[in-house]
Amino acid sequence: MVDRGLLYREWMQNRTVLVMIGIFLAAVNPFEVLNTYLVYQGCLDTHGAYCKFYVNSLDSGMLNFNWAPAVILAVCLFGLERTKGTIDALFSLPYSRAQMFHTKFWLGAAVIAGFQVIGYGLAELLILLLKPERVYFFHHYSVGEIIVSILAFALVASAGCLTGNPFAQLLTAFTVSIAPYLIITLPLSNAEVIFGVGMYELMPSEDAYIKAYHFIQYLNPITYVDTGWVSASKYILLIPAVMSIVFYAIGYFCYVRQPVERNGRFFLWRQLDRPVQIVVIMIGVLGFGLAGYSTGQSMTGYVAGMIVGGAVGFLVSYFVIYKKAKHV
Repeated sequence: MVDRGLLYREWMQNRTVLVMIGIFLAAVNPFEVLNTYLVYQGCLDTHGAYCKFYVNSLDSGMLNFNWAPAVILAVCLFGLERTKGTIDALFSLPYSRAQMFHTKFWLGAAVIAGFQVIGYGLAELLILLLKPERVYFFHHYSVGEIIVSILAFALVASAGCLTGNPFAQLLTAFTVSIAPYLIITLPLSNAEVIFGVGMYELMPSEDAYIKAYHFIQYLNPITYVDTGWVSASKYILLIPAVMSIVFYAIGYFCYVRQPVERNGRFFLWRQLDRPVQIVVIMIGVLGFGLAGYSTGQSMTGYVAGMIVGGAVGFLVSYFVIYKKAKHV
């Protein structure tokens, strides 16, 4: 599945990024624990016995951004190849596309997960040595960040297999990260305006409405950028785990089946251009319609917003999707 020759090629081409990302992911968790201890020591020098040494992973500012290196790595492994022209040399090698995809994907996943596991172990060792009075969310949050990082990598990687340049890759990944909101919540909100009936009124109870709302919320990959999933159900991480598998399958299919030409187009499959443009226009109509309605709570503003949104959606989709990107 993963060829050693391809693995060496990917390492030589991306070794600087791989090393920097590996160092960051391995260092961030123990650094947060050590920084908390140093803050505690500084507090002792100032306030004495009033200070408490707690390790609360939810206060770890840098750990919240472990998904960002995964995005960068996915762009380097899957997005920049066509723009830089190195994909021509890659496809000239005597390997199948399946081998190429698996090598890229599992190299990235191994770096993201492996170095975070190392950081997790080092942070656990520091906790055992420094002996804080309380430790909050450490294990759940550390493991969860690994899953969330793999989700971010799989999402952006699959977008890179579908699109022709890094800008298209990132824009597609961001759109997919909020797709459940665009597909479910946005139309329902417009239905509330048109029919004058709140969706919560159609639910059997307020508790059922809240559960449905949270379920839709956690279907948005971008939700996991926030730390709210830590205090939710312990099974909530099954959702990003399943989504990672789905994005992996999508990326594999696109990488193996799609055209390989460096044509600079937004989507490698031209058949996607028109349907996606229609969807963008519809989103513009619905989104601007809600914005227009919220300004004066009137149907006049709602209709005016829809007209403006349709025009904006058409212009944005036309210049983004149909304008070819220049290659280096």
